[in-house]
Amino acid sequence: MPQKSTIENSLKRLFTVRFRQFLTLLFVFSITLSAHAQLTLRERLEQHVFTLAADSLQGRKAGTIYARKAADYIVRQWEEIGIEPFFDTTFLQVFGNGIFQNVVGIIRGNDSVLKKQYIVIGAHFDHLGVRDDGQIYSGADDNASGVATLIELSRKLHDNQSNLKRSIILIAFDAEEIGLIGADYFITNTEIPIEQFKLMLSIDMVGWYRESGQLQYVGSGTIRGGAELILNPELIPEGLNVVATRFERGLRTGTDTWPFAEKGIPTLHVTTGLVSPFHEPEDEAHLIDLDGMVLITEHLKNLMVAISNDREFGSSGRIARRHRLQPRFIAGVSANVGSNRHRYSRGAVNGKQTFSYGVGLMTQVNFGRFAFRPEVHLDRIRARHPDGMVATDNLTVPVSLVLQTVQRMHGADFFIGAFYSHRLRGTHGGSEIDFAQMFNRQETGLTFGFGFWAGPFKIGYTNRFGLTSFNQNRIAEHGNANLRNRTNYFTVTFLF
Repeated sequence: MPQKSTIENSLKRLFTVRFRQFLTLLFVFSITLSAHAQLTLRERLEQHVFTLAADSLQGRKAGTIYARKAADYIVRQWEEIGIEPFFDTTFLQVFGNGIFQNVVGIIRGNDSVLKKQYIVIGAHFDHLGVRDDGQIYSGADDNASGVATLIELSRKLHDNQSNLKRSIILIAFDAEEIGLIGADYFITNTEIPIEQFKLMLSIDMVGWYRESGQLQYVGSGTIRGGAELILNPELIPEGLNVVATRFERGLRTGTDTWPFAEKGIPTLHVTTGLVSPFHEPEDEAHLIDLDGMVLITEHLKNLMVAISNDREFGSSGRIARRHRLQPRFIAGVSANVGSNRHRYSRGAVNGKQTFSYGVGLMTQVNFGRFAFRPEVHLDRIRARHPDGMVATDNLTVPVSLVLQTVQRMHGADFFIGAFYSHRLRGTHGGSEIDFAQMFNRQETGLTFGFGFWAGPFKIGYTNRFGLTSFNQNRIAEHGNANLRNRTNYFTVTFLF
């Protein structure tokens, strides 16, 4: 019996010690939460920006341990706020053979019908990492500012959850800088029907309001009555200048809205613009306009609550031209630089190559992986001869069948076709060419080539070889040969 009493007393003492330790930890945790809750919005935004853009995170390059640390930080913040994980037991959506991970949470709406409709609010947390020269690309504006705003916006929306009708999905995207991979993975692999996504909003680079002087909502044209909603003065905090732009058009920008827009989902890119030293080592936390971010967070909260509760909110049925997987019709201007020579149809002797060039208008009608491409070019074709340079100014119309890839922002094509050329004028050794008696004005032939494009620019190679003779009569000294053009061009095209 004494032994049993001793054991019981020992267990009681152990339980008492553990319980006191638990109460101590609980007290410390409560004090920590209380202290954090007492921070102002500006102070919390500052904490997030300086943490994510710190040298210790080494630029948060996608696929590195530093990007994973950034993701862990976001998870901790959402756990503290009380955000519900989007997946059953985790915030993390792992992809790319386990290399990358999105962080996904959800705030569920309260309306029996609208809660099954979703607003996606996203911001990418990855950046460029450390470059070869050892400099850290901290990415304070791009995009620690967006993630900080996302975290504090989620806090405000969570506090207003009882007032939300539609559900809100919160996503910190990984791998944006290497091709919008995180956003593409989420929307491609979601089990939610696409028609239930009512809006995707990307917060990307919102840290330079003071220098920009405006907060841009780019994509208002994708929303029915979008500009009026965004510019509603009742939703805009005093001191904030809001601008609504109909569609994303910038040549230098692309954000996580893109994969969603390709699915026909209305999108908004929220940004203070390209005024910061983004993608440069100088994009550091101490340059961020925290006061501007406070106003931006307030406006986003007001706007998201309004959209969540607006039963009439919907798509305009339009998306930006750049977000279409493949427009039916495209056009562009091109410049051609290369060489031309005259080739004799008989014998081993050919003319020498010399510089030729041209400009033109390219149009194309797309049918998936195939396309029909008519063009119009003004060319200056030259060929070197012992008795003087031959040069002609030509109006050339190539028509080609195109085999192409269909990809976002980049691709490749191969084309083959025919061309017709009308010689407007010409010289031979400084004298005018005699088109009445000696040379032909008309030329027909075949063309082929290939190209690669990135964004609105396309570069490639074009070969044209004439089938009709430059001379009206065969050239006896070359075995009754015809004289035909052979032209090779390096081409650069800007697509509208």
